[in-house]
Amino acid sequence: MDRKTAYALVLILLTATGAWLLEISTPHGLGLTDDAISYIAASRALLAGQGFTRIWLATGLEPITHWPPFYSFSLAIISSILKIDPYRSARVLNVLIFGVNAGVLGLLGYKMTKSSQQNPKGFKRASTKPEKTSSKPLDIKNVSIKPFGFEPYLAGLLLATLFLLNSSLLRLHAQALSEPLYLFISLLAFLAFYRVFSPIPSTNSGQRPTFPRRGKEKVLPPSGGVKGGKWLIITGIITGISYLTRYAALSLIATFIVAIFILFPTWKKRFISLAYFLAGVLPFTLAWMLRNKIVGGTATNRMIVWHPVTLANAGRGLRSLFQFILPYFETPEYSILAIFLLIFLISLLIWVLPRGIKYFLKPEKNARPEIISFTTVLYIFGYLGSLLVSLSYFDAATPLNDRILSPIYVAILIMLVYFIHKLYEAGKILPRLLAISLALFLLTTSFIAKNRTVVELQESALGFASWRWSESTVMEAIRDLPDDVEVYTNQPPAVYFWTNRPVYAIWGSEQSDTIRSGKGVLAIFYPPDREAPKYQIWLTEITQGLEPIQKSGLGNLYRKVE
Repeated sequence: MDRKTAYALVLILLTATGAWLLEISTPHGLGLTDDAISYIAASRALLAGQGFTRIWLATGLEPITHWPPFYSFSLAIISSILKIDPYRSARVLNVLIFGVNAGVLGLLGYKMTKSSQQNPKGFKRASTKPEKTSSKPLDIKNVSIKPFGFEPYLAGLLLATLFLLNSSLLRLHAQALSEPLYLFISLLAFLAFYRVFSPIPSTNSGQRPTFPRRGKEKVLPPSGGVKGGKWLIITGIITGISYLTRYAALSLIATFIVAIFILFPTWKKRFISLAYFLAGVLPFTLAWMLRNKIVGGTATNRMIVWHPVTLANAGRGLRSLFQFILPYFETPEYSILAIFLLIFLISLLIWVLPRGIKYFLKPEKNARPEIISFTTVLYIFGYLGSLLVSLSYFDAATPLNDRILSPIYVAILIMLVYFIHKLYEAGKILPRLLAISLALFLLTTSFIAKNRTVVELQESALGFASWRWSESTVMEAIRDLPDDVEVYTNQPPAVYFWTNRPVYAIWGSEQSDTIRSGKGVLAIFYPPDREAPKYQIWLTEITQGLEPIQKSGLGNLYRKVE
């Protein structure tokens, strides 16, 4: 059995391990949020032939434009095949995706570090002359160790294992959200884009530089050679599907456009390659934007309004990022976190800018940057930039939590493994010891935190899927109401999910005529800051003249009593 076959079997084993890990971590089902329930409800609407609509609202079948359809569509497909509810389909899908994402990352890590070793510029042939011995004392700082050829495989395994052991990513996949599917599709897009620049086979070794490996001559890719437009079109198609999964894929589209202009050596190839890519991506994006414009009057159901990112939201994002990298340690002050993030981003900028500018200006004299790592750094800046624009102009309510930051998490893991590999590849004893120590430190802390996370997930599902919501006396009272009683609530998705009846969403503090007449009920569920004066004023106004007919720790059910 050769190395590649053995590595493929190991990746399959890691994939199965990931699926098993998420399966045992979610015995009570996946966690639920407002959006998660909305995805599931939209999938039920698709299965019922009602289109991509908000069936959880009693105001009618409103077309959904606020998020794209592919996740709900995937749940509907699985449900139709397995004859199960979309909520159960979400668990089937996420269990598979968690394992597959680990396997794909293992493949990406292998290809990334392998291609960095096969860079034509600066490659040195193996010397056949015996090395001269010296009687000088050994200088441990300058001792070089020749690579054994296993480094790319180890890097891929490290990347896949870090993904599987990460608590933040495990929690993300333990919820019925579209992000795990988006991560999978975007990773496939990176793999397809890598294939664009794969070496082109040649039988004439005299026309291209070669390097020796185990007595065989392998052809290195020319600085401007590509396989053609096929893989660019495939990259575009996969990226288009990612847009139908999350609108955040606009940053992925921008990343590949910038990468195309930098990584191709001539303007002719740049524009031809861009045309191939756009031919794959535009049919998906334009078709969905047109549909939204027709049924909803807007392409993405978002309006441009200036609202800068709040300090509270920025602090939440910094805390989430720190817990992702070092989950076993106490979060330091936000100012310290901000400094670390700034240093990290500046380091990436210093790494990516010279490589990109040199190859863009003089591709004939400089080696092309390694594709996966270079594109990953572009994506980090592209995603952060698009997130800043979105928060500042389109959607100020978006919290900077694990869900929103998950694409950055995966990109950071890729770059961590890349730099650990480069340290190890240096061949010196001290850099190798540092690389091994860093890898072991990350693995150990992630493993300890992961065990704690698995125990927490096994105790109860997250969010609205927890037993507190499923066994709520308020939900039970709503289920027992006659069908002609209208239900108004500040948590429409949760009430719909646990009572299976459409409800009305309340806006502001004004009661509807139905509630004032006693023909409807009002279900109020408490937020985390229920003691805040602003919330207490709102609660007093919205429940004025009403009496609680059912109480619980989560909230109360009110009705006008004569």
